[in-house]
Amino acid sequence: LVGVVARREGDPVALAEAGRLLSAAERPVIVAGGGAVDAVHQVTAIAERLGAPVLTTLNGKGVLDEGHPLSLGSNLRLAAARAVAEAADVLLVVGSKLGEAELWAPRLEARGAVIRIDISPAQRDKNLTATVGITGDAAAVTDALLPLLPDTAPTPRDLSAERAAIEDESRATAPETVALAEVIAAALPDDAIVAGDSSQIVYMALGSVLRQEHPHSLLYTPTYATLGYGLPAAIGAAVAQTERPVVTVIGDGALMFCVNELVTAVEQRLDLTVVCVDNGGYAEIRQNEVDRGMAPIGVDLVQPDWAALATAFGATGRRVERRDDIAPSIRAAIAAGGVQLVHLPQHAL
Repeated sequence: LVGVVARREGDPVALAEAGRLLSAAERPVIVAGGGAVDAVHQVTAIAERLGAPVLTTLNGKGVLDEGHPLSLGSNLRLAAARAVAEAADVLLVVGSKLGEAELWAPRLEARGAVIRIDISPAQRDKNLTATVGITGDAAAVTDALLPLLPDTAPTPRDLSAERAAIEDESRATAPETVALAEVIAAALPDDAIVAGDSSQIVYMALGSVLRQEHPHSLLYTPTYATLGYGLPAAIGAAVAQTERPVVTVIGDGALMFCVNELVTAVEQRLDLTVVCVDNGGYAEIRQNEVDRGMAPIGVDLVQPDWAALATAFGATGRRVERRDDIAPSIRAAIAAGGVQLVHLPQHAL
């Protein structure tokens, strides 16, 4: 076809060296980023051939089904998850610049050989120098890499200790937020598209707690941390497709940046559920002020009656005041259709 650019497979010499390193590896690990979302089958096949654990960035979430025995989820912000990657004798990074916004650390330190696959030469060595760098399309390169790997899979690696360490660290970091996120996640359909905002409920908890089978199922902006992204992103997902339920999980402060878009969703007659997790304002910024000996300013927000506000916009508003009612309320909102807002005031739950 005219105008169609062939997918670049990468340099054959570099591919051969990558295949050699991975075939000889005893503790290989894969990190998959947003650039790997079109290489789901290939990344899964490579992981299974090597028995390699897979960690993803938030943008790469679901590149490996997070119910797969080799998945360690989108947990690179946690030291316990980074430690798995850093201990690898061969680390394969597919389609990620390994940015600080994903790692919550200045860089990922690798002790073994590093193989990096990226479509951009400028990104290929960014934040972590490659032992073997391959420039090309993730799907095409990993397709070409597969025949260079062993045909038979090794004995499956027991990842229970690593998984437990990651979960323990997550809970210890924000126990109340993680507990609430677990309740929310359990209420969501398996095929839900979830739009997250730059709210503590998402970046401290739901991004890790939520297990998703496919990429493009968590819409989030880890690099720019944009307040008010969640609702417009959810509207986009609901307009683009109608087969899967769409939910946005968003803090009260973030929702005030885009609350007018509830009218857009109503006007477009969308099926969209907004889960507003209300912690009373900008809790992260408030804590930063307190930690620096500052009197909190501009962080404790006046709250509207969220359920009444949603109803005034033509949506349906629900206020939840008992923890036991969270999951039933979210499920009922999704089942009812139309634009729904479920208000979760954390102080009352």
